[in-house]
Amino acid sequence: MKTNRIILISSVVILLTAGTAIALYFYFNRNTFVKRLIRIAKGEATKWEAITELSKQASNYLIDYWKAVKINFTASQMQNSSVQSTYPWSSAFISYLFYKAGAENQFPYASSHAGYFQKAKANRDNKNAPLRGFRVSEYAPKVGDLVVYTRESGKGYDSTGFFPAHGELVIEKGNNYIKAIGGNVSNSVRISTYKTDANGKLSGNKVPFFMVIQNNIK
Repeated sequence: MKTNRIILISSVVILLTAGTAIALYFYFNRNTFVKRLIRIAKGEATKWEAITELSKQASNYLIDYWKAVKINFTASQMQNSSVQSTYPWSSAFISYLFYKAGAENQFPYASSHAGYFQKAKANRDNKNAPLRGFRVSEYAPKVGDLVVYTRESGKGYDSTGFFPAHGELVIEKGNNYIKAIGGNVSNSVRISTYKTDANGKLSGNKVPFFMVIQNNIK
C-alpha cells in the first residue's frame, strides 16, 4: 500500500514538474525574444544620437534596414535627399529590428507599415498568431508591442489596404506613459514618450494612434 502511494505521489510530482518546466520554457523563451528585440532597438537609437539620414555614417545603417525588406540601395543613394524623400524608411527600420532579433517568418517584413499592421488586424481573433492588431481602446500596450498611428486624415483601424502610417516599438512602460522607438523620426531614430490612461491604454496624444499590435513572437 505504501509502495503504491509513493509511486502515485512520485508520478504527480513528475507531472507537475514537467508542466512547470514547459510553462517556464515558453515564458522565458518569449521573454528572451522581447529582451533581445529591445536591446537591439536601444542599440540602434544610440548609433543615431548625433546623426541624421544624410550623414555618411548613417548610410550603412540604412542599407541594412532596407535589406530586411529585400530592397538594396547604395551608399550614394542613401545620401541623396531625393531618394530619402521618395523612400521613407520607418517600416524598414521596424522590420530590421524584428529580423535581427530572430523573428524569422513570424514577422511580415514590409517596406510600408500597412504590410504588417493589416496582417496583424486580420489575425486579431487568432490567439496563436504572432501579431494581433487591436484598437487602442481595446488593448493596453506592453513592452515589445507595436503602436501605430495614421499619417492620412480619415484613415484608421477600419481602413483597408495601404495608407500612410507610422509604427513604433514599445521599449518602456510606466504610470501613465510608454516610451517607443521609431525610425525616420526627424530624419533619424528617436525615442518618444506617449501618454496612457489609468488602464494603460494610449490616450491624450497629439498623434492619431489607431492600433496596438500585440507581439506574441517567441
